Amino acid sequence: MFSWADWNKIPSNEVQYGVLLWLGVVASGLGYLGWSYGSTQVSAQQLAVMNNMLIPAGILVNVLIWNGSADWVRLGIGGIFIVLALMVSSKKK
Repeated sequence: MFSWADWNKIPSNEVQYGVLLWLGVVASGLGYLGWSYGSTQVSAQQLAVMNNMLIPAGILVNVLIWNGSADWVRLGIGGIFIVLALMVSSKKK
């Protein structure tokens, strides 16, 4: 940070500091805590499948919140494979 930071772009008001605090404490801190706790409640296979779910979930957030674009066919096909993998990993042996 000391070597490459652009010190002209540091937060300049309370809202920007609030966003950084929210992202650092709530979104990252509590999110990872919840993910870690949840990972103890499922199998390794289910955890691996849901870890791959982060990509389509990120695409959906991009489309729904920031009006991004998506290749819906590829997203749908990928989603189907993820759901199938989750179903296979959830079967009792």
